[in-house]
Amino acid sequence: MSHQAQQTQASNEFDAAKVIVETLKGLDKQQQARAIKFACEALEIQPPVSGAASHGGSAPLTPATISVPTATDIKQFTASKAPKSDQQFAAVVAYFHRFVAPEAERKDAINAEDLKDAARKVGRKRPHRVTLNNAKNAGYLDAAERGSFKINTVGENLVAVTLPGNGGEGGSIGRGRSRAKPGRKPGSTRKKRRSR
Repeated sequence: MSHQAQQTQASNEFDAAKVIVETLKGLDKQQQARAIKFACEALEIQPPVSGAASHGGSAPLTPATISVPTATDIKQFTASKAPKSDQQFAAVVAYFHRFVAPEAERKDAINAEDLKDAARKVGRKRPHRVTLNNAKNAGYLDAAERGSFKINTVGENLVAVTLPGNGGEGGSIGRGRSRAKPGRKPGSTRKKRRSR
C-alpha cells in the first residue's frame, strides 16, 4: 500500500471515529457502552475489552455485564421507553425482567401472565393473547420453555438503544419521525389554491 493510500485510510478511519464520537456524545456512559456493543455486533467485530477480561479471554459484553440503571418499577421503566406497539411493549417487559428489575425478581423469560401483569401495573390496555408470538415474529423475542419467551439481541437493541424516552429528543436510531399535521392528509402538498 502506498504512503498516500495509507494516509487516506487513516483519514477515513479518523473521520469515522469522529462521527461515532459526535453521535454518542449526547448519551450517558451506559448508553454509549450499549450503543458500541450493538454496533460491534452489527459489524461482526469483537468489542474492545479492558483490564482482566483482555488477559483471560475476551468475554463479549452483554446488557447483563453493562451497568444498567435500576428503575423504580415496571411503570417507570415503560414510561422511559414509551413503546409504540404491543410488540415493543412485550420487548420492554422482557428486558425489564431480565436486566432492570431488582435482583430477586429477575427472570430470563416471561409468559402471558407476566405481560398481563405488567400491562395492569403501567395502566396499559390488556395485550392480545398472541402478543408474545407477534413480538417473536417481529424478531424481538425468542421462544424459551413452553409458553415463555426471552429477549434476544435485536430486542435488547430496540429497548436499550432505539426506543426513546418521554423527553422527546428524538430518540430512535435509524427511524425518522414523520407525522402528518392534524387536519392534513399524508402526502398532501402545502400549496393552496387561491380563487379570486
